[in-house]
Amino acid sequence: MLLHPANVTCYEAWIKSTANRFYEIDYAWKNGEHPKRGKFNPNFFIKVGSLILVIEIKGDEELREPSEENRKKNEYALAHFQLVNEHLEQEGSQLRYRFNFLTERSFNKFFTSLRGGGVGSFRSELDVKLSEEA
Repeated sequence: MLLHPANVTCYEAWIKSTANRFYEIDYAWKNGEHPKRGKFNPNFFIKVGSLILVIEIKGDEELREPSEENRKKNEYALAHFQLVNEHLEQEGSQLRYRFNFLTERSFNKFFTSLRGGGVGSFRSELDVKLSEEA
C-alpha cells in the first residue's frame, strides 16, 4: 500500500529498516517472573513534510490480547520519541517524530489518513488498545 500511486504523492521519502542495528530502541519487560531487556528496530520510517512517521507492524492477533513485550515496546518508543521531539523543539527544528503500531486491519485507515492530511494525529486500533492497558 505504501507504493500505491494514490499514496506515493503523500510523502517525501520512506525506508524499511533492517532487523538489527538500524534504529534501535531499548525496552524492558517481564516474561512471567523473569525480567528481560531488548532492543527493537521499528519497521518503517516515512517522511511527510516535517513529520517522520515511525511504524511498527504487528499481526491482528495483538488486537485481541496484546503481548506484554509489545505493550512495553510501545511505552518505551513513545517515551523515546517524546524526548527526541523535545530536543528538536529546543533546537528550533520543525522536524517531529510520531510512533505508531499498525496491524493489517489498520492499513486502510492509516493510508486514508495519510492521503487526507490527518496522519499526524492518526491512532491505530492497536495504539488505542495499548494506551488503554498502560
